[in-house]
Amino acid sequence: MSASIRSLLAQEKGRIRLLEAHDELSREIVRNGIGDDGQTFHGTWISGLTQTTYLGIPDTELISPLERAALITRTQSPPTNTRPLCTVYDADSGGKRDDIPALVESLAKQGVSMIIIEDKAAFEPGKKVNSLKETSGLQAQADMYEFAQTIRAFSTAAANFDMMITARIETFTVRTIKDDEAEEKESLKEALRDALRRAAVYRSARADAIMIHSKSPSPDEVLSFLAGYRANDPITPLVIVPTTYAKTSEDAFYNAGANVIIYANHLMRAKISAVSKFSEQFLAERPALFAQDKDLNNCVQVQNYGCLLQRLLGKKNLDEAVKWYRILAEAYAIENMARVVKCLLNGKRCSEADNAIVESYRGIWNLLKMLLAGLPNEIE
Repeated sequence: MSASIRSLLAQEKGRIRLLEAHDELSREIVRNGIGDDGQTFHGTWISGLTQTTYLGIPDTELISPLERAALITRTQSPPTNTRPLCTVYDADSGGKRDDIPALVESLAKQGVSMIIIEDKAAFEPGKKVNSLKETSGLQAQADMYEFAQTIRAFSTAAANFDMMITARIETFTVRTIKDDEAEEKESLKEALRDALRRAAVYRSARADAIMIHSKSPSPDEVLSFLAGYRANDPITPLVIVPTTYAKTSEDAFYNAGANVIIYANHLMRAKISAVSKFSEQFLAERPALFAQDKDLNNCVQVQNYGCLLQRLLGKKNLDEAVKWYRILAEAYAIENMARVVKCLLNGKRCSEADNAIVESYRGIWNLLKMLLAGLPNEIE
């Protein structure tokens, strides 16, 4: 079931929280998560980073936003009589202009009610640089007026759907930090001026909302933008992703003018963290567990346990030891993802979830050793 983020913004007085989900199981964990005071997430974020991690490909826009949209994992029969969630899609740079109508239609059919596109310069497939990398400045920003044309194309394509188009401003992420204190101060001022100019241009191009991004561990860049933007526009929804400035509370951002807060990668990180710890123990007892399957073994070698679990689900006729690995690894992943949801809802800041780890493996590990004792030493 899907809800409209536009409607939720009105119902919740402009304060929405979203959490990354990369498959049906993680979506249901988000849907069913409840904080100690009854607080919940309003929807899910389909992140380019975590979706490509799940698929086992690099987060470099190697495949287009349209191709990624076709690979969103949904059950054939969505749950009924459950709390509806809104869905927001990370469309990277937006892809080819000719793909935009098909992308919007595909996402609308899947219940997506907001698309976020970033103003990075056009590049070849596979050349995108993640915004939070130290090297993010190597990929320049798009010309703001050319990017405005992309926004118009999305807005036109979305005219017949309940769909919000959000322009993501990358000025702070592509900025190069200056060693000289005076130069750095002036660089920050110019970045803020540029971000506010871009926001005005994008809004004029029919962007329904504006997202401001930053890779700084301090919230100052984002808070300065929120204050500057709200001085002239008290209405347009503003979106933030506090991954790096993790210690600042939701309320501080809402009070400064933010409307949508996205926790962008926590469930994939929770899954990988839990399965990584579990795998260290399991694979110490069965080091050759995946030796005969190059695809699965590659996932283990690069520690992409998000992709490993996804691929194990698609495998048939698994060896008994591999079956138990999948069952128990998934149990750890579910436990840790549910813990992270609770930490975010209760703590209302990223750092609460960043500190959340699986606390004890002892009980399930003792069970695991008994199971392994009854299995063959080698995979058939």
